[in-house]
Amino acid sequence: MKAKESKLLKFLQGEKQFHVPIYQRTYSWLRPQCEQYWHDLLTAGRDATVEAHFLGAVVYIGRGIHQVSDVSQYLVIDGQQRLTTTSLLLLALARHLGPSGEIVLTSEADDGSVSETRITAARIRENHLINRHEDGGDGFYKLLLTQSDRETLRRLLDGGPLPDTTSPRVLENLRFFEERLGDEDVDLRDVYRGLQKLVIVDVALEQGKDNPQLIFESMNSTGLDLTQADLIRNFVLMGLEPKAQTKLYTGYWKPMEDRFAGRDPQDFDRFVRDYLSLRVPTNTPARLDQVYAAFKRYALGHKDTGALVQDLAEMSRYYAAILDPAAVEKDADVRRALLDVAALKLEVAFPFLLQVYADWQQGVIGKPEFLQVLRLTESYLFRRSICGINSQGLNKLFPDLPRRIDPTDYVQSLQDALFDLKTYLRFPRDGEFREALAHRDLYQVKRLCGYALLKLENFEHKEPISLGGLTIEHVLPQTENLAPEWQAMLGPDAERIQSRYLHTLGNLTLTGYNSELSARPFAEKRDMKGGFKDSHLRLNADLAKLDEWNEAQIQARAERLAALAVRVWQPLEPSEEARARADEKGRKPPKVERSVEDHLQGASTELRELFEDVREGLLNLHEDAVEHPLAVYIGYKVGTNFCDLTVQAGANNLRCWLNLPYGSLVDATGRVRDVSQIGHHGNGDAEVILRPGDDVEWFLGLAGQALAYQVARHQSAPSSVQQRLEQLPAPVREVFSELERRVLALAPDVTVKRNKWYLSYRQHRAFFELKPLVDSLTVWAYVDEDGAGIPEADRPSWEPTKWPKWWRRRLRTAVDLNATWPAVQFAFETLAQQALESPKSVRPRDAGEQTGLRATYAALVQAVEALGPSLAKKVTNKGTFFYVKGAEGYGQHIIRIHLHSPRGLVEVLVALPFSEVDDPSGRGYAREQHTSMKRGHFSIDLHSGEEALGLHVLRQVCEHHVGAGRA
Repeated sequence: MKAKESKLLKFLQGEKQFHVPIYQRTYSWLRPQCEQYWHDLLTAGRDATVEAHFLGAVVYIGRGIHQVSDVSQYLVIDGQQRLTTTSLLLLALARHLGPSGEIVLTSEADDGSVSETRITAARIRENHLINRHEDGGDGFYKLLLTQSDRETLRRLLDGGPLPDTTSPRVLENLRFFEERLGDEDVDLRDVYRGLQKLVIVDVALEQGKDNPQLIFESMNSTGLDLTQADLIRNFVLMGLEPKAQTKLYTGYWKPMEDRFAGRDPQDFDRFVRDYLSLRVPTNTPARLDQVYAAFKRYALGHKDTGALVQDLAEMSRYYAAILDPAAVEKDADVRRALLDVAALKLEVAFPFLLQVYADWQQGVIGKPEFLQVLRLTESYLFRRSICGINSQGLNKLFPDLPRRIDPTDYVQSLQDALFDLKTYLRFPRDGEFREALAHRDLYQVKRLCGYALLKLENFEHKEPISLGGLTIEHVLPQTENLAPEWQAMLGPDAERIQSRYLHTLGNLTLTGYNSELSARPFAEKRDMKGGFKDSHLRLNADLAKLDEWNEAQIQARAERLAALAVRVWQPLEPSEEARARADEKGRKPPKVERSVEDHLQGASTELRELFEDVREGLLNLHEDAVEHPLAVYIGYKVGTNFCDLTVQAGANNLRCWLNLPYGSLVDATGRVRDVSQIGHHGNGDAEVILRPGDDVEWFLGLAGQALAYQVARHQSAPSSVQQRLEQLPAPVREVFSELERRVLALAPDVTVKRNKWYLSYRQHRAFFELKPLVDSLTVWAYVDEDGAGIPEADRPSWEPTKWPKWWRRRLRTAVDLNATWPAVQFAFETLAQQALESPKSVRPRDAGEQTGLRATYAALVQAVEALGPSLAKKVTNKGTFFYVKGAEGYGQHIIRIHLHSPRGLVEVLVALPFSEVDDPSGRGYAREQHTSMKRGHFSIDLHSGEEALGLHVLRQVCEHHVGAGRA
């Protein structure tokens, strides 16, 4: 392999031809990549101080076939996208110049003389696009693409008609460059100077020595993007003077590269991502292939390139110790603590560890505090893993955690910050952790199992051991056919005990004699050479003293080890202030949903009118558009939010956010603001401020673009739950089939209701629901407020939901299915019993009753129209809404009438407190909440023919809100 730096235009000169082999993908650059290419090229062409712009590598090898032609032929291993894009720009430039056009470049020699170079279309074609001496032969074209791309590019170069099957990317990107070249603000001399400055790494492979297929696979198929570090290095160094380049490269960049040498090539990209998450948390890239672009944005804000490189290099030294403490970290105590954290394989904590390590190295904290922080981090991560809490939100928490720490009270402020975390970010307390560790299937997660047993073994031991030749041993063996001695010791429940406790903490230990112990009876395992009595491990000391091994002994040992684990993985010790804050939060009243009227408090009449015009326009954009008032803003959605707005009464305007990327919005006025890098309340990257008198139709056009964007996104996703089920991995589909078979077999009248997202299994009402995800199932079961129907052993896998008595868990395997099934049976039996105790709660409905329900619903709607002719009405899939229009109570929903066919009733909800409504029937109740009404408002459920009860209530609300005379 030979590599050198080359100017791209000179690289293309000469009689040569590059073939893109069939096993490579077709040309795939999209408009964003072309825009970046154009921007970088034009910037280099316009800046005389920039000598070169690094484009990347072109890797190729000789084709190794005999040709009569003098044209050298090569296979392109990597660099197709760069070569093709450059060829398209050169072709566009030649077509733009035409037969008579030219670009005149001047240059001044050392003696002051000025020379001119004239660039014509013919010169561009003959030097960089074709081999002119091969006209009519196979070697005529310098670049031969693959599949349909090849013929499209050939026809374009020939000027002939396009083939029947064209390459859309080739044509689209050619048009893109032709449009840019036609811009009157673009100087063609700058374009050509930019082309002259393009630099590549010219990598020529040698026949018989280098395997191009293996190199291609290593650079592409594994997804390893080797260009991020190169791009960052060249971006940082190429714009500097030669002396400054040498100084920074040899003093900082080369040592930094050496720290990552021999490791996963993406480790450098991960380091830069984690570095950026600390320096600019709002600009952290989610994907590694976006690291260069994010770093470039950050670096452009720094005038002192040297200081930036020094900071990056210093932080890379700390990061190397976190990545590989065994090889890098010199302090034995710190090395041991870092190795313990690394054993959990949760790199999500690296940004926080990087900052804490830097604080230790820079003297902000001492070694004892640093070790305590590492142990707290390890405890937080391990406790969460054992309790089955997913990693959602940790990628944002850890970069932000350093900002929550008081440097003058480092450890205590960290403990308080972790203590303040709730729900899915919580630090599991001792009870939750102990219960989960004692009962969960620990063995299936091998990395946690070996790590946990070793930590328990070494706790407070001055002579710690390593796993070395030790393996995990099941005291009660895994074999399906237990020996008679085991059958006798466990009794008639042997199969159940083995299934239940086999992989739990109480039945696991460490040994160097795993194959010798095998499935022997307990007494033999205890007494043989290398057995429990012969073991020097503390984990086996209690086993050596036992005469039998049964359910009670397994449970007792699990409880002892779980109690020890609470000390090994230390709990939090929050300050009194943190405890007081938690108590104060616990005493706060429950959150109350806001109504539209709440948002309009203090708004002027003209602002209210503007809001009504915008509101009406947004809801009319789509037949399924709905309004959703939240605490901070009002959302408008069709499946998902497409527009959010907040009423700013003090500023007399509406602040609106459109849910689409800023670059996707077409706005000729320039009034839309890009807030993608600015904190804001609503969804989306585009912000618009509307004031009374503004053009509402213009804004609704923008909102329509956001709506179309969201609708297109959802249409590209699986359109039904059946498609989602079909896309599951085969093992998960088998689990689903078995689960559904069991559920439907519970009773003859169990049915399943399907919508786009989930399946609902019901008898008299839903008792179990299921939603397919990418590689698993989420299931919900009706198991009482405290999860009474969930077996204790499986409880760590479940979590309560916001719906009372409903709990959920993730399900992937047959083991998960068997563990989940008792909860499903409990849910079914509980609701079946409730139906027997309250037979009127579920009423059979025939066609006549359905007709009667619709008649009742229609009669109530007509009655409101007669009682309050000034009321505005809106019909949605949630029912018919009536709201007041006028200076007072403008836009306030006062009545909702909903036909609920599955439940056999019509629900009437009114904007009056429950205590103020005269209800002779006694069947009304205080509604918990509604998006547009307040908690505690009156609601009543009516059956077919009960219009009179509804009219009595509707008359009261109309008299209250509209006025007695008008009602």
